[in-house]
Amino acid sequence: MTRAIYHTFLLDEWNWRASGIYIDPRTRIYPVEGETRVFHQEGLWIIEATMRIVGDEGIEFTNRYEVTPLGEGADVTTWRSYNPALGRMEGCFVLVDDSVISLFETEDGRMRGGEYFRLIDDDLYWNRGTLTSGGTKVSSWSVELRRL
Repeated sequence: MTRAIYHTFLLDEWNWRASGIYIDPRTRIYPVEGETRVFHQEGLWIIEATMRIVGDEGIEFTNRYEVTPLGEGADVTTWRSYNPALGRMEGCFVLVDDSVISLFETEDGRMRGGEYFRLIDDDLYWNRGTLTSGGTKVSSWSVELRRL
């Protein structure tokens, strides 16, 4: 039996509030908060995300994704992004049951990562991910995204 799940995070235009933790290479844990905006243009979906270390306004992570819209009945699509700290990245989103899985790497291939967005309900996703370089963890995160 197959069930179709509608992913409000990627498929709808919404603003999301993020909160959770960021873990650095030394396994130090920092609280984070931020926002993500998803909007659709003709032939392109945009995701703009910002995450900040709570209590240290100097540390901020930003990313702007340009996503190829999913075709009718498709469960995978590609994206490109720009992150000021990492440069250009390319990846894909794959819809798998209650999750949106993203695999990616930097343009130069130095860094790779993966993350998933698990649908809890239409207004809440759990996001978990990691970034690696040469088999070493650069960072990881555990965040909740709540639709505003």
